[in-house]
Amino acid sequence: MRLMKKPMGLLFITGCFLLTSIEVAAEERARGILVASHKASLSSELAAKVIAVPKKMGESFHKGDLLIQLDCRLYNAQLEKVEAEAKTALAKLENVQQLNRLNSIGTLDVVIAEADLQKVQAERTMTRLNVERCNIKAPFAGSIEQLDVQPFEVVQQQQALMKIVGLERLEADIIVPAQWMTWLTINKTIVLQVEETQQRLPAVVSHIGPSVDPTSQTVQIRATIKDVPSKVLPGMSVVAEF
Repeated sequence: MRLMKKPMGLLFITGCFLLTSIEVAAEERARGILVASHKASLSSELAAKVIAVPKKMGESFHKGDLLIQLDCRLYNAQLEKVEAEAKTALAKLENVQQLNRLNSIGTLDVVIAEADLQKVQAERTMTRLNVERCNIKAPFAGSIEQLDVQPFEVVQQQQALMKIVGLERLEADIIVPAQWMTWLTINKTIVLQVEETQQRLPAVVSHIGPSVDPTSQTVQIRATIKDVPSKVLPGMSVVAEF
């Protein structure tokens, strides 16, 4: 009499089925979408004219690269003015300090001179910040996703200039059944099948949502991809294999 093991925990014995406790583990799958770990919408901190936009939409850049340059002549002139005022305030302070040592001036005059110098130094710090804001540099390496400004345009404070996205590190947002919480853990290794390119990417569960959706009884998790191929982009769909 030959025994044949069948799925679903059944034994086949010469045409008769007997229930057993054998279970075949099935591979769990869930759908998700790729998102960029770094993404930002850059805005202007100054009201000024755009004089250069070195990068175009879709072009890549490195961290620290110049993305937008604003006309800084006015702010440079203000900085030169404040620098001169700071030198004058320092000279006045040194003069009253010397007179105070000779008992030719009161202590109050020294305090006032020190306060005047501190005030000018604070104005110099603010002016230097404005000069630095004329050059908008990349906070991380990535690509231009959307460009909202062109050279010679005059922009206002808080006006959106461009959207940038980092491509060196991607993550996958995945929705899984809440029942999986009994075995799903942080740092669990999974495989992501990219539907658009059919590439299989190893990933690691890096975050598990703190709450369960009461309607669908699902929870959102996030998986981090360490090595991202060049053709894999944010927004692509994936099937996660656990």
